[in-house]
Amino acid sequence: MLKRRIKQIAKILLALLALLAAFLVFERVRGQFGLANYKRQLMAKGERLSLKDFTSTVSDADNGAPSAIAAIQRLQCGAVLPDSYPPRMKMTQSGRAIIGHRESEWVDAFTYRDGKWVNKTVTNSWEKLADDLKTNAVTLAEIRTALEKPTLNNHLDMSEGVKAKFTHLMSAKSLTYWLGSGSQLALHEGRNHSALDYLVVQVRLPRLLAEDHIVISELVRIAIGAIARVDTWEALQADGWTDEDLAALQKAWADQNFGDAMIHSTEGERVFCGVSTEQLRESNDDTYELLFGAYSGLAAAFSDGELDAESSTGFLEKLPYGEELVEFSKKQIFCRVWRFAWSHQAQLRDLRGLQQLIELQRVAVANKSYKSVEKPLEKLIATYVARKFYDRMRYPGDNSIIVLSKTLSKAMRAETDRSLSLCAIALKRYSLRHGKPPATLDLLVPEFLSSVPVDYMDGKPVKYRPNDNNTFTLYSVGEDGKDDGGDVTLASKTIFRDMWRRRDCVWPAPAMPEEIEEFRRDAGKN
Repeated sequence: MLKRRIKQIAKILLALLALLAAFLVFERVRGQFGLANYKRQLMAKGERLSLKDFTSTVSDADNGAPSAIAAIQRLQCGAVLPDSYPPRMKMTQSGRAIIGHRESEWVDAFTYRDGKWVNKTVTNSWEKLADDLKTNAVTLAEIRTALEKPTLNNHLDMSEGVKAKFTHLMSAKSLTYWLGSGSQLALHEGRNHSALDYLVVQVRLPRLLAEDHIVISELVRIAIGAIARVDTWEALQADGWTDEDLAALQKAWADQNFGDAMIHSTEGERVFCGVSTEQLRESNDDTYELLFGAYSGLAAAFSDGELDAESSTGFLEKLPYGEELVEFSKKQIFCRVWRFAWSHQAQLRDLRGLQQLIELQRVAVANKSYKSVEKPLEKLIATYVARKFYDRMRYPGDNSIIVLSKTLSKAMRAETDRSLSLCAIALKRYSLRHGKPPATLDLLVPEFLSSVPVDYMDGKPVKYRPNDNNTFTLYSVGEDGKDDGGDVTLASKTIFRDMWRRRDCVWPAPAMPEEIEEFRRDAGKN
């Protein structure tokens, strides 16, 4: 009797295992068929899905990127640079800003010294900064020469997938602090032409990463552009500029592009993600690291009990050898099942999400308006946020689409920063020639601008009005797309150092004397 029951149970278990195996095979075939079919549809529409589409042959003699990156890495740390660069456009609570290059010295309370963070007050001087720049003058000149070459290509190999390294990005971003500090020192000493030399190179620096064709590089390009916008504001507060100088700076900004570049980088990301998923199917260790690493969405889901309320894994971990059992189930069972049965479906879902994002990016850039795609973008994000239990098992990497969807607003912000910078430079040129700001931005066309720059947040011209005291208010409506008339009130209880954190994104006016005194009094406290 007992043997018969054992046999019956064994048959039932074998049947269940057979059904499970058949189900997993079906899921694999379903995913493979769906993925292949969708790829054919995209290629029929002319979409770029091949590594060859993002690979170019360049002449070593014409390519300045390798020598520029190598030279950046040879820059010698000094008493100030690269960790304690001088203050620049320090925003106050009122929305005005401290002119950093006019300060006689600056104080850091929390600095990076000798490879570690030091929690002590350090006073820095322009003389120390000058010494640092002098020590590295030859290397900086070498970098500037390399950046002037016709081609800048870092030879990023997308075929490396999950094993790709992006060490050149840190070097590229660090250079902007050297260039900005060189500009600040020159402005402090009244050497405008030297400041312009540094600043033009800094504004053009995003070109160093433009051929990477991947989102992480594009985000660094945007970060570099934001820093250059701050240093441009600093430069425009100085006297002694000529129209020729300002025209050169304006051209450097006019030559930049962040909207189309984000589209191209997301297209490259689409290929990179496909290559990475194919690699994961070949490596269980890489799959485990990606899905359950410290920064993975799936690891957070398991630890928070999202995949199974109160999580059975939490219960198992309390048992003897429970942690080992949980790790075994994740790595040797789940990862292997995912690679076999669900990886194609996950790749298909990511491909569809990226395609939708790319199409929204194209619309936003064509309309020069983030607002025009805000609602469909929110809908896309909601699709990837709302997942049932089985979908969370099949699509553990959906957080990547949610993160990537945020790049669109960053690109539109970067384009708006560019528009504000172009307007501010043109306004400075107009004031030099006419002694006061224009009544409208239309008066800048065509002498100083080919057309009035667009606010990429709402697709309309940048907002402007002259003030009674021979100054002006120049602003974007900000990420909410609502024109509050140049309101610099903080949008929420948040850090006030960023002009994008306010109701409208307003090009700052110089700080009042009492604000400068408060800044100096509080220097080094935060």
